[in-house]
Amino acid sequence: MKDVFSILQDHLVLLVAAFALMIYLLRQIWLRDTAPIKAKTGAETSATEKQLFAVDPVSEDFKWDEIEPLKSYPFKDKEYKLTMGIRTIDVSEWLLIENTYADRIKEKVKITTNTHPGYDQNKDLEKSTVFTSPEGEASVREFYDIVVAYMCDKYPMCFVKADGQVKNLITGELIPESSAGVENPKDLLKYLIRTIEEDFIILLKDPTKKSEPYGDEYYFKAGVFAFAAGFDPIEKFDQPLTMIHGPIPGYESKLKLSMNRFFDRLKPGEFVSRSNFSVQTHNKFYVDDGNKGYHLTEEELNKPIPFEDLDFEKQVHYRSERQVLIKLPKTKATVFTIRTYLHPMSEFKGDMEAALRLRGSLDKFPDELARYKNITQPRPAVMRYIDELQL
Repeated sequence: MKDVFSILQDHLVLLVAAFALMIYLLRQIWLRDTAPIKAKTGAETSATEKQLFAVDPVSEDFKWDEIEPLKSYPFKDKEYKLTMGIRTIDVSEWLLIENTYADRIKEKVKITTNTHPGYDQNKDLEKSTVFTSPEGEASVREFYDIVVAYMCDKYPMCFVKADGQVKNLITGELIPESSAGVENPKDLLKYLIRTIEEDFIILLKDPTKKSEPYGDEYYFKAGVFAFAAGFDPIEKFDQPLTMIHGPIPGYESKLKLSMNRFFDRLKPGEFVSRSNFSVQTHNKFYVDDGNKGYHLTEEELNKPIPFEDLDFEKQVHYRSERQVLIKLPKTKATVFTIRTYLHPMSEFKGDMEAALRLRGSLDKFPDELARYKNITQPRPAVMRYIDELQL
């Protein structure tokens, strides 16, 4: 029989052998899985990113010029309260083609190329509406690729891929399918101007501004703002959220904190919508002055425009912005897409329920906000117009 020492020695050998075998097997498993996992993770990330914006095609009988615009009527017949007013929407509701598409694209192109006859030719509107920056380039490229893929997938009867390009069958434009071969990011913005009706603002955190006031906020780093209302977008470029929204009465005290938290918490794959509205006494999409109350003198603010001086069939317009916020998965930029609806007040003739809600909302607007929206002057006349629609 073996002595105790021999038995212990045998057990020790077996234990060491078992431990060595376990280490070997674990190492083999690690070596086997590590490379595939890395490769798979990259593929899965790419697939996941695409899936975030995957959208089913519209019906085969889709005819873009027969699609009526959405009724963007966010007003209520009650006292106005300044809130974010957000709601979640489906990916299919993000970028739209309606029967305004061709005309709006033409309008945007003329504004952003300084060829619009309705504006001062001495003003460089392109400089005031098309923006890029070194910090925003990667996000511009990411956004471009997402938008082009989305439009091709959703509207295959309007956008056709061929030989690395995409043919827009509505406008006849050709654009690159991918951003990869386009050297200048501003060219990508110009392609998007010709592709989607929406304006878009790309916002990013900027570590270089950490020590500045509002340095932890998102900054406007790139985008297209062809349909700005009441301000020159160049004044907002490279500014943080608080400065961008600065003129809004009550923003800093009522919205700033929730807005910044929302931007930080927004995740890729979420589509969040909000809308605003106003009334204007002209039909222009781009207006960089005279469209908001803070540009007017106190005397001008307190002087209502006579009802008889306004043409509600052609001159006075209802305006609404449908904003959708998304987060880009790679660069983590937050993007506002902004779709502007503009129609004569006379269109409310066919929707008295909406007209009366609008009247009630205008009547209950706080004076400070009414000045900001520049509805103080036309408000009495607009309310009278709606009253007379009921007669």
